[in-house]
Amino acid sequence: MDGLFSLAKMLFGIDIEPADGLAPVWNSEVRFYCVKDSTGSPIACFYFDPYSRPSEKQGGAWMDEVVARSRALSRDGTKARLPIAHMVCNQTPPVGSKPSLMTFREG
Repeated sequence: MDGLFSLAKMLFGIDIEPADGLAPVWNSEVRFYCVKDSTGSPIACFYFDPYSRPSEKQGGAWMDEVVARSRALSRDGTKARLPIAHMVCNQTPPVGSKPSLMTFREG
């Protein structure tokens, strides 16, 4: 993920930082991240669910919004509510000391 986040910073001038514990997750392997602009202000967040769980998840990979950006639905009505998305993949999880490497079928 570090390489992807470095590329996003280079291309878009954003920082993506782990924010585990800031939001509830549905599985211990799910991570929560905050996206910040060049001034360090949060502009969005997302969940990342990388590994397959055949008994719980359907095949493929997808993403969607959890909540959309909205000023009308924000808590105080003035500051916009930040968008939150989820990115779900079905990559083979790591086994023991072996890292999780995507196969050609998973790509």
